[in-house]
Amino acid sequence: MAKKKIGIYSPLESTANQKVEDLFLILGDHSIAFSVKNIQKNTYVAFEYFENDEQVDGWGPLIAYLQNNSKLIHAIYRQVHFVLNHTRFVVTKKYPSSDSLLYLQEFILLHGPLTEEELQVNELEDGTTVVFTVPDHLATLLTRTFSMGKWRHYSEWVIPALRPASVSLHLFDSNFLLTLHKDNQLKLIKYAKKSTADQNSYTILNACQQIGLMPSQMHLQFIGEPSSNTINESLEQDNWKSLISYFDGHTFHSAPNSGIGASLNKEYPHHSYATYFIF
Repeated sequence: MAKKKIGIYSPLESTANQKVEDLFLILGDHSIAFSVKNIQKNTYVAFEYFENDEQVDGWGPLIAYLQNNSKLIHAIYRQVHFVLNHTRFVVTKKYPSSDSLLYLQEFILLHGPLTEEELQVNELEDGTTVVFTVPDHLATLLTRTFSMGKWRHYSEWVIPALRPASVSLHLFDSNFLLTLHKDNQLKLIKYAKKSTADQNSYTILNACQQIGLMPSQMHLQFIGEPSSNTINESLEQDNWKSLISYFDGHTFHSAPNSGIGASLNKEYPHHSYATYFIF
């Protein structure tokens, strides 16, 4: 069944005539997060996290639960971003033709044919294009409440970051988004399922080897770990210690202490929700 795991709020300032907050509705396989950002102040002002039991299939029960249990679902927003956090996506170049057929062919080659889902093609400022699909039933459920919501993919906020030689892990409950950068260029981005410490390390080190990168010359970043006072405990829990030894250094990124971040880090000291504050 669906349940609400977390809710932290400060007063929202948007009115019908003065809209200053954006809602980022992040959809995972079994979860939905509401992350509200005051665009003028560049600060996160509210956060909710809901999840289904893993045996529950589909978003229908979870979205139905939100209607009566979310304090944010009926607020006023400047923009609403539907952020799909899903493995079915492709990062590619911009084709000279505006015809989406070329993107569709590339997507089908990697992920198979579309089944009751719509292709989305979003071009980033650097010309990189993110291609993904939105299930028809999910789009129908969400647009009933947010008719003006725009679809994005989580990777669209990860790709533009300029980094030297580094490996970044955006951590979620059951998987992580792995990105490899070298010389400020993205070399690889893909999702991987969380597993044992040895398997996690193998997945990441093997990806480095396939791209021709040396971990001993790279920096390792964790996005999603709890605040610093619980890092040691979290490392034991998630078994990342063996992986760290292969790299030149490592950094942990928790939720920002500004806005509601301070309350989140204090009231939920074992949280791992920094991945929902990157927008």
